[in-house]
Amino acid sequence: MYVDIHTHLTHQKFQHDLAETIERASSAGLEAIVVNGLEPESNRAILDMAERWPVVKPALGIYPIDAVCNQLSADFPLEVESFDVDAEIAFIDSQAATGQLLAIGECGLDGHWVGEDTFAEQERVFEALVDIAMRHDLPAIIHTRKRELRAAEILRHLGATRVDFHCYGGKVKNALRWAREDGWWFSIPANARRNEAFTKLLRELPAERVLTETDAPYLSPDREVRNEPANVVGTVDYLAELRNWSVDQARAQVWSNYQDLQQG
Repeated sequence: MYVDIHTHLTHQKFQHDLAETIERASSAGLEAIVVNGLEPESNRAILDMAERWPVVKPALGIYPIDAVCNQLSADFPLEVESFDVDAEIAFIDSQAATGQLLAIGECGLDGHWVGEDTFAEQERVFEALVDIAMRHDLPAIIHTRKRELRAAEILRHLGATRVDFHCYGGKVKNALRWAREDGWWFSIPANARRNEAFTKLLRELPAERVLTETDAPYLSPDREVRNEPANVVGTVDYLAELRNWSVDQARAQVWSNYQDLQQG
């Protein structure tokens, strides 16, 4: 059984073949496709998707740039819709209370697209979402970009233990330390074969802290082809190669890790 812990099937690149994409993933052996939310529209689309396809597991969140949507300038280079952030936090809380969510995510901190003037609001929203995860006994799926140390500091301060860093781009030595000392998980994207840092994480993380993701449609094994959940199979194959395991052993280990993240 395979798992994609972090994907974006609500992206417009899947609008014409969503059912076929999910079918390919199921045929490849995926038992869980965790679709992560970014803002109100994707969060609600994920809930609808999960009702239609049992293999889709919903994670609702607010992307850090969306978290500061009302602070962005008119010439901001990305298209970001404004919304009531506190109302969306309350909505996510209400959905977590139903017991239907697999995780809260994605959520986190970004220092690449936005500047220090947004950091306080980013952290407020991040802390609110991690609090929801902890109160409802759910994992938190974390996005960090250039603010990994601060994210870890906040998570430690809050006492969060069921944490998965998706597509971790900080220093590998910190990831290895947090995995060992804090018991946090790290999900490795499908482009790991062409990424030195992801390869090192697959090789050196404690075996029980490795998860697989795609971040689809991004981070494809082939730069020219859209990524999709079925590609986690290749990451498990690569994990087996790096650790001199059988593919069955690698697949079983990652699935066990996913269950541990779920169950706490």
